[in-house]
Amino acid sequence: MCPAPNRRIMLGELLVKAGVVSEDQLKTALTEQKKWGGRLGSLLVEMGFLNEKTLIKALSRQLGLARVDFDGLVLADEALKKLDAEFCDRHQVLPLSFDAEKNQLVVGMADPRNLGLVDEIGFRTGCRVHVAIAGEKALAQMIRLKYNLPEADSGTGFSGEDLGRRTTSIEEISLPKAAAAEQNHGLTEQVRTLLRMQQKQIQVMRVLVELLVEKGYITRKEYRDHVERQGESG
Repeated sequence: MCPAPNRRIMLGELLVKAGVVSEDQLKTALTEQKKWGGRLGSLLVEMGFLNEKTLIKALSRQLGLARVDFDGLVLADEALKKLDAEFCDRHQVLPLSFDAEKNQLVVGMADPRNLGLVDEIGFRTGCRVHVAIAGEKALAQMIRLKYNLPEADSGTGFSGEDLGRRTTSIEEISLPKAAAAEQNHGLTEQVRTLLRMQQKQIQVMRVLVELLVEKGYITRKEYRDHVERQGESG
């Protein structure tokens, strides 16, 4: 049965229907999203419920759209020139190919359900726009590569992977066994609590920056330049 034409199908509903996440996993991710924000698909991937390739395959199958595989994909300059770097970076969209005879532009998007963005691309380019689904991380990396943009910076100086490595190194500190067993346990728990709080703060900051960029108050370049100036002054 086809969905009602005016109803936008929710991502979680699609993924449950596709059988790639369970109802319980979706509820857990939605709870985290309400607390800290962020995109549902990214949260599901970060929480280990599925990987990005599985996410994109499921969406491609459920929405009946092509998916983008950037491995070995050659993008023509004619297509890339249809949209400028700032627009692509802000909206996370990338021109993939252009058929001049049909006046048809194919673009890669992480969220192809964003029909407002599709309409804006058509208005900006004067082209008939066709959408293909791309993984969020792979898409962001390809946008930076094709438009020669600097690497994205969360402004923290270290990544989530770094947090995991730091936790491991702290837990491996060796204290005198007889005298400090209880102290070691307490210290480890305190460190874990602090790291969890720090991770949540980082997530909140990322959400705020994404919101400011999405609303057009700042660009990603302005934010990165600000972070670099702060680092130099520190």
